[in-house]
Amino acid sequence: MKACILCIGEEVLNGKVINTNAAFISRELDKIGIRTERTVVIGDDPKMIEAELSLFKNSDAEILVTTGGLGPTRDDITKEVIFRSLGLVTERKSEALKHLEDYFGKEYPLCNERQVLFPKEAFILENKLGTANGAIIRQQEKTYIILVGPPVELVPMVKDSVRPYLLKETGESDSVVDFLVMGKGESEFEEYLSSFFNKYPKIKIASYPGGGQIRYEIRSNPQDRDEYQLALLDFRNLMAEYIISDNGEGIEEVIIKLLKKKQWRISICESCTGGMLSSMLVNVPGASKVFEEGFITYSNNSKMKYLGVKEETIREHGVVSSPVVLEMIEGLKKLNQADVLIGVSGIAGPGGGSLRKPVGLVHYGIMVKNESISEAKVFKGNREQIRKKACLWILYRLFLLIKDR
Repeated sequence: MKACILCIGEEVLNGKVINTNAAFISRELDKIGIRTERTVVIGDDPKMIEAELSLFKNSDAEILVTTGGLGPTRDDITKEVIFRSLGLVTERKSEALKHLEDYFGKEYPLCNERQVLFPKEAFILENKLGTANGAIIRQQEKTYIILVGPPVELVPMVKDSVRPYLLKETGESDSVVDFLVMGKGESEFEEYLSSFFNKYPKIKIASYPGGGQIRYEIRSNPQDRDEYQLALLDFRNLMAEYIISDNGEGIEEVIIKLLKKKQWRISICESCTGGMLSSMLVNVPGASKVFEEGFITYSNNSKMKYLGVKEETIREHGVVSSPVVLEMIEGLKKLNQADVLIGVSGIAGPGGGSLRKPVGLVHYGIMVKNESISEAKVFKGNREQIRKKACLWILYRLFLLIKDR
């Protein structure tokens, strides 16, 4: 099957909002064997929407996915234009009304009344995080999937409602597993896996690097399931040291899950990463069960004041050094009894580097159950990239240290 994606909204068209929706939807469709043929971004203009609807009706694509324009304001016109174009009459849908009342109570702003109007033919898509429901409409062998614009609302709507609906429509689909791997760069993995790639010519293997981590998508059609299972087993064996997850979880989610399983708590003291490492962990739901404390000790004085780092240690070795990060975690240990302690100090740039200690150099220490390691690594990129890569790498090293304990 083929699909078109129509992203509607002035804020997307003029670049004020980055269009992550199109990429996400296209990936999700691809996983169930639906190929995206065309992606278009337009403003909140009825004539432009009608023109795109006309193109879709006359195309050989079976599915149109729209995003945006379902809110309560006067420029949210997507539903009205689509329903009018399809010749459909709207009515107050009981499930949409209940959703709005659950969100606001019995009294809500009058403008939100627009969000309960749908044709009787519409299959309502629940919005778990906002006021606007989506809808699916089938007409003349075409499927219209009308989605909200905010990604935080759209993603669960697609995963929980749209994808199951389409799976029923498409029947048997390709088999796909997404592996998150870390520990080497893309070119290093390309060489490492060269024999694996040649061994399974019928299996589609794609890599998607992302600043310190890589996703490998391994896919097969229904006719090649036996070879696919062999390929998966082979990949898991070859990449056992590097696979973080095979279910879409990020490294931070995997770390939190491991800590919960072991009933361990973690504390972090950061310098160059400026709280990014702690933030990555606490962004994971349920992190409060394992996250004890986080300190941003950015200046030399703060390291000495709060963590007890010795002035002579900084003077002798420099603040970006193994002795300093080890003293940082020793000081952190005195403040709490967390099972895992991490200390980070580095040079994120763009200035501050030298021949001996270049920009991108990061020293980190990790203590797990009173056993400490201290390591250093140089990361490439701008200031933000260096900080992000450092955080991901430290989490990877922590993963290796605790996964089998």
